[in-house]
Amino acid sequence: MNKASKSELSVLVVDDERSIRWVLEKTISRASATPHIASNLQEALEILESQSIDMAFVDIHLQQENGLAFTEEILKQFPSLLITVMTGQNTMFNTVEAMKKGAFEYITKPFDIQEVEEILERGQHLLRSHRADRQSQLQLTHREEQELLIGRSREMRDIFKSIGRVAATHLTVLILGESGTGKELIARSIHAHSDRSEAPFVAINCAAIPGELLESELFGHEKGAFTGAVDRKRGKLELVGRGTLFLDEIGDMPLKLQAKLLRVLQERQFERVGGSELIPASMRVIAATHRQLNKMIAEQEFRADLFYRLSVFPISVPSLREHREDIPLLVEHFLKKGRQELAVGRKSITEETMEILQKYSWPGNIRELENVVKSLMITNVSEVITKDALPHNLLSQAPLPEFEETLEELAYKKLHMVIPEFVHQQREDLMDTVLHQIERPLLQLLLEETRWNQQKAARILGINRNTLRKKIEILQVRRLSSSNPQ
Repeated sequence: MNKASKSELSVLVVDDERSIRWVLEKTISRASATPHIASNLQEALEILESQSIDMAFVDIHLQQENGLAFTEEILKQFPSLLITVMTGQNTMFNTVEAMKKGAFEYITKPFDIQEVEEILERGQHLLRSHRADRQSQLQLTHREEQELLIGRSREMRDIFKSIGRVAATHLTVLILGESGTGKELIARSIHAHSDRSEAPFVAINCAAIPGELLESELFGHEKGAFTGAVDRKRGKLELVGRGTLFLDEIGDMPLKLQAKLLRVLQERQFERVGGSELIPASMRVIAATHRQLNKMIAEQEFRADLFYRLSVFPISVPSLREHREDIPLLVEHFLKKGRQELAVGRKSITEETMEILQKYSWPGNIRELENVVKSLMITNVSEVITKDALPHNLLSQAPLPEFEETLEELAYKKLHMVIPEFVHQQREDLMDTVLHQIERPLLQLLLEETRWNQQKAARILGINRNTLRKKIEILQVRRLSSSNPQ
């Protein structure tokens, strides 16, 4: 963001902590934006009424005041205001609620200065494009579903934000991720936080029902439509009404049914099997799969037109090994849940045991972790669960495969052929040449692996995002995959 554009930005900070106000004021000023500082909501309101404010950083928990309620109310008066909510309590409920109330972004204290700078930059881009539409304010109707999903990692916070953003809309959602990552929980959470929450949530596993029966399950059938159809049956599309239909493992749906589902999404009506009555379809569809749909499309196993209909709002769910820092939180949750479901006494896990759980690869993801915790609670008679109680596969997990040759050995072989030529030519740029040739493939491969999430790639490299961007530009690194840049 150039200096001229930054100066257009006017930013309000609302926080009762002097140190937070000071840090944000300096960061905003360094970005060549104009800071406005308030220690309470009354001061904030006076500034908003007297100044032209583009963005705001608002603390959720102010002294005797509610930052979330303020966010909701102030956006009614200033709908184009981009509000970033701040909190020291990182929970799914706080995140989802903030996004539902129209928040532009959500950050957790202590925050990264670079993260604030990126928010300012994105805010400026939105300001220039005249974005004025704000997220609808919704009332949480299912308080018991606040914590359907567990996690405090950056990856899970991104999921919570996505839920908050899409819940208020009627967009079709496609959830992508490995088996056991909690795709149905995400679907249920979107439904619970939507204006359809009082209507049914109907789930159907496309992989668990044979193709010839799946059509009847979805569309229903008339009496006599086929052998065994002794009565009229209403299908899931009809039973769900204006609720949410969750199509799990959509990648396993037969091509014939894919065509029929596409027509439903296009025409918003359908017929029962063997019937002629047109039935309106007012439901919201959320689909999920662990399969690579792009590959299936290329192999003509999945319809491209259906894919584009379903993936209006895609959500990629990380595997458990991608957010291992959430494992202790998940384990504690499953221990509490297990005490109720299994009727066993209080159990705890030693630090050594927890370290082993965090190092394990978890091919079955969160579902596997939950099953392991339940098993430990049943089989371990003592209150404290030690590593000796762990299943053999967790203790004997093979280490990651090693290179047949180390990187150092491979580099030595290549340099052995290059260096004599540099000496012969009396070149004086060997260091720059070698580093250039190593950096480019390193960045290329890492960015592709992280789906061009530059923030994540920079963190892995141990450099800041601005440095990474400069290197991408200098080295002319370009995307090879179809993944969206972050």
